[in-house]
Amino acid sequence: MTPPDTTKVPASPKALTGSAEAKRKAAIILEALAGLRTIQSASTELEIALPRYYVLESRMLQAMVNALEPRARGRKRDYEAEIKQLTTDNDKLLREAQRLQALYRATQRAVGIKDADRPKKAGGKTTRVRRAHVESRGRRVTRALRADAVSDGSADTLPPDPQGGQT
Repeated sequence: MTPPDTTKVPASPKALTGSAEAKRKAAIILEALAGLRTIQSASTELEIALPRYYVLESRMLQAMVNALEPRARGRKRDYEAEIKQLTTDNDKLLREAQRLQALYRATQRAVGIKDADRPKKAGGKTTRVRRAHVESRGRRVTRALRADAVSDGSADTLPPDPQGGQT
């Protein structure tokens, strides 16, 4: 049996949900609480012992008090919908990150910038890509300028080569 929906307020006692037997028991207990019948006659009418009557009476009063507690205002949070929305947002952000990474790699290739990250092996060590030694453009220009200075005879005024090259 599913619990009654407490968000809808019934318009009359006839609109209350529950079985006819539960409604009859509630009416008898309310009559006893109002003083219209004795507790002994109520327990006899319900065909239960006096201690059981007191248990039912206290459960009914607790339910009434719980129903009269103030409720939170506004709409209740739907956690399942919130989780679904967060999952959708996460998927969208992951796709956007992958798109931007691909765009970054394509831009690096187009401009000619070497990738700063070296590929890693399964053990976590970086792999070295073996290439022929290529002299940088700055070193080539510096070497050419030093060679020109040597041929002009002004090599004595140049500072020493930090790479240890010949002047």
